[in-house]
Amino acid sequence: MIVLLAGLAGSSLALRGETGPTLTPSARPSSGVPATPAGPLLSDSRGFIATPGKTSPAELRRETDAAPVSELRGQGFIGAVSGTGRRVAYWVTSDGATRELRVFDVTAPDQDTSLATVLETERGAAAVWSVDRTGIVVVVESSGRAGTAEAPGPFSALRVVDTPTRSIHEISRITDGSQYWPVGWDRVSRLVGACVYGPDGMGIGWAVVGEDALSARVPMDGGIPALTIFAAGNDVLGVQNASVIRVWTIASYTQHLEFGAAAGERIAFARWRPGTDDIIVLIADRLELWPKGGGARRIVAQGLPSPNDLLVSADGTLAFVTFDGGRSATAVDLATGRTAPLAMLGSTLVAPISFR
Repeated sequence: MIVLLAGLAGSSLALRGETGPTLTPSARPSSGVPATPAGPLLSDSRGFIATPGKTSPAELRRETDAAPVSELRGQGFIGAVSGTGRRVAYWVTSDGATRELRVFDVTAPDQDTSLATVLETERGAAAVWSVDRTGIVVVVESSGRAGTAEAPGPFSALRVVDTPTRSIHEISRITDGSQYWPVGWDRVSRLVGACVYGPDGMGIGWAVVGEDALSARVPMDGGIPALTIFAAGNDVLGVQNASVIRVWTIASYTQHLEFGAAAGERIAFARWRPGTDDIIVLIADRLELWPKGGGARRIVAQGLPSPNDLLVSADGTLAFVTFDGGRSATAVDLATGRTAPLAMLGSTLVAPISFR
């Protein structure tokens, strides 16, 4: 689920602190025209990967029912869902080791397939699908375990997996104590984009690595946590100092746009809205839509609880705000602003999926 051109220094359009035009509330039916009865907000054709706990198997569930319909192998969930919501790649954690990468279609989770297995001295740490969904970028790190061979020193490596052929090869490795966070892979330009982050989780460098292992790295501005960085196609966003959304591309961190929150307000989460050029932003108690190219921002919903996470359905119709430590969640219709509670059974929602 988790997704990446060279820019010239000084070519960015700095919009730091921009408040944007007047916020526009979601459209509502006119009082003079009878409103068409709204259909159900939630659908059994969509759902989630959810985790009951770090030591329990991850589950597949539907939006309409909290009961699991299937369980994954291993414990917890380290992986990614493709842009369609149908294909899932994940690392299997078992007996403290995370070595096997598997993939499955949401409609047939019992037919999962092994793609790769790493050495005993290594562990799978992250994964993200390519833009065209034919490959996966994974991060492999030192496990700290002794194997049959001499254990390597600490490292973080980017490897690319071609899913049709199941071939895997390494394209970059760092050994200075920093780590990779994979963001996207554009197989047309043959470029992978990844954030290099330090012990505090903050991005320190943006790496563009070719499938031929030739790479370039530029320093990142301070205050962008790696976990806030997401891609949609070739576009990438990250949240800086909880007050600015920075937008760049897989190939160029330098050439970018910045969109600032109003003074005194904090951006809790920002996610791409699939199939559009909009960014979904949780700010204060509001859910808003911000156009990627700038312009009027729209308030979708207000009065939301303090969030723990923000998820977006693969078809871009709903956002899901989790709260109460992840034990509760509210669905928000991004077109109308309607909300509906999700049934929860104690599991934490990790990623949206599609059963279509």
